[in-house]
Amino acid sequence: MTLGAILLFIGTCVIPSTAYDMERLSMPTSRGTWLYVGGSGLENYTRIQDAIDNASEGDTVYVYSGWYNESIDIKKSIVVCGEDRNTTFIVGENQSEIVHIDETSADFKRFTVESRYNEFINGIYISDCWSVNISENNVKNCEYGILITSSESLIISNNTILDCSSGIVNVITGNVTITQNRIDGNGKGSGIEIQAAMFKNYIIRNSITNNTVGINLLFTLFTVVQENNLLENQLPAYFTSSFFSKWQQNYWNKTRILPKIIPGQFGGMIIHKRIPFVNFDWKPAREPYDIRG
Repeated sequence: MTLGAILLFIGTCVIPSTAYDMERLSMPTSRGTWLYVGGSGLENYTRIQDAIDNASEGDTVYVYSGWYNESIDIKKSIVVCGEDRNTTFIVGENQSEIVHIDETSADFKRFTVESRYNEFINGIYISDCWSVNISENNVKNCEYGILITSSESLIISNNTILDCSSGIVNVITGNVTITQNRIDGNGKGSGIEIQAAMFKNYIIRNSITNNTVGINLLFTLFTVVQENNLLENQLPAYFTSSFFSKWQQNYWNKTRILPKIIPGQFGGMIIHKRIPFVNFDWKPAREPYDIRG
């Protein structure tokens, strides 16, 4: 009887605790941190912006494959992720940009951002941000594929930018790494352009093809340009009043043994007289790099 009483007492203590644990484990762990758009879930959102508006800092907005005819505005430190970059489309509605990331840190990845109605709209616009990651996206038929202003500590990687007037343009930025991107401008604008940057930026291992200017530096300091493929551009690279740049081991459209001369100029803003100037890639690559984008 004594043993039975002890076991009964232990059981009354353990069973509620175990029941509580089982109930807690059976609750969906993603609720409150993951929000879903599209798909077949009963509580899924139909518009990406609605999910973003209802997300909290640190949440993830997951977007199933489909066609989303909207422009989105991200002002929270969240992750916005598509199911597949080739089947998850965002087509802009407004007249300025399709995706705007403003005054925050965020991740945006695995989408096709495309303008089908207005070629003068910007694809992805990042303004006044820090620690933003833009990766694994396709951007098509826009004015600027990715435009960055007044931001720092960004990573732009593994994106494909096609048929945009300019590929990736940084204005007044610092510590921005642009790497493993494939940019084909179809004869338009600059592939990668950095303007008015007084801090170090990195252009490393990108494939830049068929642009008016492959890489264009304007009034910059300490830019590292390394191991890029510059193919079939009208002008592979140019710089204006840009100093302490490092051009290292880039592939310049053909096998080279001698150093590659990069043309440029001093002047153009305060000093109206323009003086020709040159930089050098002292050890250009002899064969293109494997850059998949």
